[in-house]
Amino acid sequence: MLNSTRFFNKYFTSSSASTAQFSLQPLRFSPISFARLPKGIDNVHIDVQLGANFVAICQDSIYTLLLERTNTKRRFTDKPSETARRKLSALHDSYADILQITIHRCKQHKQLDLLQLFEVAVIKFIIKQVADKAEQVMQEMKNVLLSSNGQSSATDTYDRTVWMSKNYNRLLQKVTSEVIEQIQRAETGNGQQLKISLLGITWSIPPDMLSNPLLQSPDAHDLEMLMDYYVLLSQDTDSIYGFNRLSEILDTTLDKIAQLFRFDEVSTNDHVTGSAIPSHLDNDLTLTFSWRDVPDNIRLLFDSEHTHQSLTDSQLEPAEKLYLKNCLRLQEKSLQLLIDILNQYHIIPHILAAYETLRLYEHYAHLIKPYLLYQAICGDASIDEVWYKLKLSEKVRPLRRLGDKPLSVNALVETQKNIRKMAKNPPPAVLYRFVKDFCTYRRDLKYRHLLQQAMEQVNFISNPNDLHLSKTNGILHSFFEQAELTDEEDVIKCHVILKADLRGSTTITSELRKRGLNPATHFSRTFFNPIRQLLEEYGAEKVFIEGDAIILSLFDYHNKPASWFSVARACGLARSMLAVVDEQNQFCRQHGLPILELGIGICYAEDAPDFLYDGEQRIMISPAIGDADRLSSCSWKLRQRYGRLNLLTRVLVFQQPETDKFKGEKGMTTFRYNLNGIELDIEGFKKLQTEIALRKFNIQLPGDNYKTTFYAGYYKNMQGQTLDVVVREGWVRLWQEENTDYPLTKQRYYEVLTHKKILQTIQNALQKSPT
Repeated sequence: MLNSTRFFNKYFTSSSASTAQFSLQPLRFSPISFARLPKGIDNVHIDVQLGANFVAICQDSIYTLLLERTNTKRRFTDKPSETARRKLSALHDSYADILQITIHRCKQHKQLDLLQLFEVAVIKFIIKQVADKAEQVMQEMKNVLLSSNGQSSATDTYDRTVWMSKNYNRLLQKVTSEVIEQIQRAETGNGQQLKISLLGITWSIPPDMLSNPLLQSPDAHDLEMLMDYYVLLSQDTDSIYGFNRLSEILDTTLDKIAQLFRFDEVSTNDHVTGSAIPSHLDNDLTLTFSWRDVPDNIRLLFDSEHTHQSLTDSQLEPAEKLYLKNCLRLQEKSLQLLIDILNQYHIIPHILAAYETLRLYEHYAHLIKPYLLYQAICGDASIDEVWYKLKLSEKVRPLRRLGDKPLSVNALVETQKNIRKMAKNPPPAVLYRFVKDFCTYRRDLKYRHLLQQAMEQVNFISNPNDLHLSKTNGILHSFFEQAELTDEEDVIKCHVILKADLRGSTTITSELRKRGLNPATHFSRTFFNPIRQLLEEYGAEKVFIEGDAIILSLFDYHNKPASWFSVARACGLARSMLAVVDEQNQFCRQHGLPILELGIGICYAEDAPDFLYDGEQRIMISPAIGDADRLSSCSWKLRQRYGRLNLLTRVLVFQQPETDKFKGEKGMTTFRYNLNGIELDIEGFKKLQTEIALRKFNIQLPGDNYKTTFYAGYYKNMQGQTLDVVVREGWVRLWQEENTDYPLTKQRYYEVLTHKKILQTIQNALQKSPT
């Protein structure tokens, strides 16, 4: 049984103990527009180039699947062979690699349409390649037949050719879906986590649009596909059971039911685009996106069976049970209204016949078109005529397998009788299924139209001269794997400096020597060696090390968007360094050894640093080094005042008063308390906002009469682990020498949070609502 509490929370809200309010979901979709992207070399389309490795793997996978699916041993029902699965897995990996790079570029350039362009281009490429490779396979089989000279070995090839011609649309849909399944896996796996982390979204194009069965088939009205995924409909445009007439009847019915449920008017508004509905629907209508095409809404209106099952849950609260009873009452009224209207138009026999057709189609071994079976059992065609055609087909093509029983007309006759009987008292579950299947089909038709419009704008460039022209003019959109990115891949784009300053190292050294202990081994074992092990994990490099400090750098490289987490990783590295120091201090306390105290400053520079070389030794020159040094510092008088207090924040920044004779010396107007804390400069925080999607939290800390702002989000380290980073936004205070009341200024500073209690509070909030 489905979880009744989840069902309750999803659909119902309460205004009183006796009233249930229901809400409908709008049909959600992301508008696909490439208007901001430059036109290609033809000034009409958008130039796209896909990576050579992805193209080769995709073509090979499609060709392998087509060969397998046209073989009598492995057609529609069997899983792909081990060979095909390996190739599909390689396709998934290639797509996932390009997807990751594209998401990073979207974050950098703030262009969601770039990600949509990539996804649309790949779908278009797959659909075209499946069609091209299918023609290639067909032509290869014809060539075999032409060169066989009547040899018996050609019989198998002939059978394959006939089967492929008969099942062409279904074959293309099957292979396309198997390939697109790999795209979906990448989109909903690590790709989705990365989109949430960097872009703050779960998808750029809804999964239902990308995996749309109608998009995967050359014919959106293919009968076998309708039976497999939706519901069979009349092919007569004037029929009451045709698409257009059914749309009108069901829309009117659903609107009446919405009034019965008393839905909020806002929730039932339609979104209308300027596009026309495809010609096979109706040229005079606009393409509307309505709540009526959302399967979950249809479930809410008609799924009385689910509601009834939910009411049997013994753990229901009284209020929940009341809501479900109200829902069941309204659903039963909705079903009765639906039955009345369908009976009025004599549609129910057609619905029952449509669902029975699939069973009969299998029973009669696909010897006759499913639409003829449908017409026979719903009364639109003579059973005798259909049976005659069945017998003719059986003579042309023998039974399915040796030993099968001879076909009989009885199945047709009995099914027609059952349908007439059932139509008098139709099962509610079947009618609910029909409305859901029809509305899903209508939704997918609209999705198909939208994506086809988007795909028409994509032009794949492969000619070397065209590639050069498009690339030279900066209008080529290339989507490559990481291994294919060679230009500028090692050129530094920007950099971050992390300065970690040890507190009281001179005192610690003196104390150790008095006790006959070795200061060098103490610092090496408790600080430098553990820190060195963290560098690879966060992609950092050593710039400078001295007895009481370490300076590290992290780089973003052009064409390596996976490395564009330099600030986030610097924040994570700083937290890990403090964790190492804390762990080592526990050991030192146990053995009476002096403990280490640290202050860390992180500064960002938007360009590459300069380098000098002393022989083979590279020496970095960057203004961020001096800035990080100031952020890692700790004023002696602030340490005296705050060092023994158990502060929730470990970084405090004060503005020097106008009367301070040292104000402005060496450009300094502030001084700070930084004891086992991490300060991030303002530019670094701005860069962090471009690297990951940060969520904002306002929390009032104990002792404050105002709320403090925190920012939190997720990033990945060099090993691919997803980690969190939390930053506190603080306000610089005005220092007053003889007063402990320090007024706030308008100047901000940022602390990377390390306090466990506050971290846990924010981490819990992130986990409850990750997006």
